[in-house]
Amino acid sequence: MPSNYKRLLRGIYIAFFVTLFLMILNVFLPYYGHIFPYSKKYYNDPVGMLPRGANHHLQRESNDRMIDSLRHQIEDLRKVLETKTNQLEAVKKINVDFENVRSIVLPDNEMFADGDRIFHYLKDQMERSKILKGSPLRSEYNVNEYTMFDRHYVYQLDTGLGTKPQDVILRRSDLSKELNEVCDEALRSLNGGPERFKVSPTYRFTSEDFLHGMFRTERDIGTQYELVYKPESSSNVPNKSQLFRVTLFRPFAPVTHISSSSTDTSETIYFIVPLQGREDTFRIFLDYFKDFCIPDGNVYLTVVYFGNEALSEIIQLLDELSSKTGFKHYQVITMKNEEFSRGKALQFGASSLNVDDPLMFFCDVDIGFTKEFLHQCRAHTIAGKSVFYPIVFSLFNPSLVYKHNEIPILRDRQVIKSNNGLWRDFGFGMSCQHLSDFKKIGGFDLTIKGWGTEDTLLFRKYTQSNTMVIRSPVNSLFHHWHTKHCDKTWATEQYESCLRSRARTEGSQLSLGLEYFQLKAELESKHT
Repeated sequence: MPSNYKRLLRGIYIAFFVTLFLMILNVFLPYYGHIFPYSKKYYNDPVGMLPRGANHHLQRESNDRMIDSLRHQIEDLRKVLETKTNQLEAVKKINVDFENVRSIVLPDNEMFADGDRIFHYLKDQMERSKILKGSPLRSEYNVNEYTMFDRHYVYQLDTGLGTKPQDVILRRSDLSKELNEVCDEALRSLNGGPERFKVSPTYRFTSEDFLHGMFRTERDIGTQYELVYKPESSSNVPNKSQLFRVTLFRPFAPVTHISSSSTDTSETIYFIVPLQGREDTFRIFLDYFKDFCIPDGNVYLTVVYFGNEALSEIIQLLDELSSKTGFKHYQVITMKNEEFSRGKALQFGASSLNVDDPLMFFCDVDIGFTKEFLHQCRAHTIAGKSVFYPIVFSLFNPSLVYKHNEIPILRDRQVIKSNNGLWRDFGFGMSCQHLSDFKKIGGFDLTIKGWGTEDTLLFRKYTQSNTMVIRSPVNSLFHHWHTKHCDKTWATEQYESCLRSRARTEGSQLSLGLEYFQLKAELESKHT
């Protein structure tokens, strides 16, 4: 580089730093004039002729103006901070009237006066989600199912090749981290809010109170979580316990607490079971009912029976149950001259309940259940707001599952594994709903005969209404395999639905494939 050019560049640098130094001196000298006691700039005396007392007076005036300016700036900052804090609290506690709100479109220009686009974006995500209110869907296939989990396992519909219908949460590092964060936030919200005082003034929820949770993701909005707690981790819990449900939402941002509510565990669940014959299956059903429902103390059983065959045996089984346990809360409705119709049985059973808006569970006789289901039914069925459609685990034909082994007893076969059964996501027969919602939706189509279709049509009505449909696999209901007769005289849709059900619940693809190839090999060997 030429020397003249270097000198020019050096001169520019020197001039720049001298100018910068003078600018700094000009800015800070009024505040640190005591360091330069004879500065004319500091004393505001151009020629240095004013008395020293007058200079101090001018200094105080300058300082007073500066303090006043700083005070106003601090007040402005305080107001901005208060505005942002209120906005954040509004996001956390949002409870929007969805009837009167219009969706906010996040613009690229300055639409919002406060300029806080993030706040309005999160608010828009919550308003667009279906957390607080259901909305009509195009068809029943558009229901966004939940995934259930408890302390150890996650129960999922979309298994794929690498996962299982029941999977250990700790094996899924991403899921384990997510659910731990959600459970921690739920505990903070319960212990930091007024709900815990419904238990006792000193009670604090812990992870031991957690019963189960569910979550689902709306792909363009965020993830919703529903967690259910039952206070039982302390000895000072009152006899009248409650279920506490916490709703959380992650709008593709930090988890946000939506609401906390409680459900009384003493709410009676009214079982309604259609029946015709099948006294051996009913005997098994009553064994489950005796072991898991009667101890709860808040259940009622209605059996709607068609025909006369085996009716006396059914009544005798109920009388024996009553004499052994003291259980008196049941009734048998007989429809002796009626052709069997599942929808008609459930409709008549619902109409027979002379209580104020009962919580009903439509149940089949070949269902096995655990006591956890009672909590799930109560927690997720809210009159005027939601109905609960659990997805049961359907067991395969035991002669295929245990082909080379001794078949275990029925309860030991209730294991959620892919070779044992599948999630019956094509079935809508099991459901919890309040009578008021059932009447409001119009009940069953009573023109349908036999089994099937009536439950699908009822489910479709709910999905096309403003009632939220809670749909999730559950670890508490099992459909026991049994032979299934499909009558060709049924309507085409009903008959084909029956055949599809038989095909799907006979065995796993692997079991059926092995059976097919074994039979094929045997046939080929006979012809050679």
